[in-house]
Amino acid sequence: MGNRVIDGFYNSRRIQKRLGYLSPVEFEEKHYADQATTERTNLKSRQPALTS
Repeated sequence: MGNRVIDGFYNSRRIQKRLGYLSPVEFEEKHYADQATTERTNLKSRQPALTS
């Protein structure tokens, strides 16, 4: 029953200006996708260069 009040007050699909005109769900998905890309890039840059 408590979730109904939150769902009525907080619309997870409504576009939000402060989130770059994305819905909260879309914003969160983009955030985690961007974070995963950044982590992959950081891992590549941390690998030591091979020297002979």
